[in-house]
Amino acid sequence: MILQDNLFTILSQEDDKPAFRVQINKAWPIYEAHFPGNPITPGVCIVQMVQELLQVLLGRKVCLKKAKNVKYLAIISPLEVGELSVVFTKTEPQPDGTLKVQAQVCGDETIFTKLSLTFTLT
Repeated sequence: MILQDNLFTILSQEDDKPAFRVQINKAWPIYEAHFPGNPITPGVCIVQMVQELLQVLLGRKVCLKKAKNVKYLAIISPLEVGELSVVFTKTEPQPDGTLKVQAQVCGDETIFTKLSLTFTLT
């Protein structure tokens, strides 16, 4: 895992649905550069976080094959957002062995990111 326990820490995994509650580490060095005085979570880090949480959910490694649709709807500032929910709304195995995934990164009342991704299972 690249970002787990660095950018984010898993606080809980829900038993009744494929969802995680995570805490953002506002002291992580990326925020010093992106952007000084007004830090925001880079989009690539959000995609990587979703991939790493999918690996936890599945209990195996996955590799991003295609990002069909990634919508950044609101900025994730570590100064304003301490905890996030990452919810996998769809995980659909495909005939070619890939896995289509839809996920949302949310706050208490805000959807920050919606993602439609395809992964290969390794």
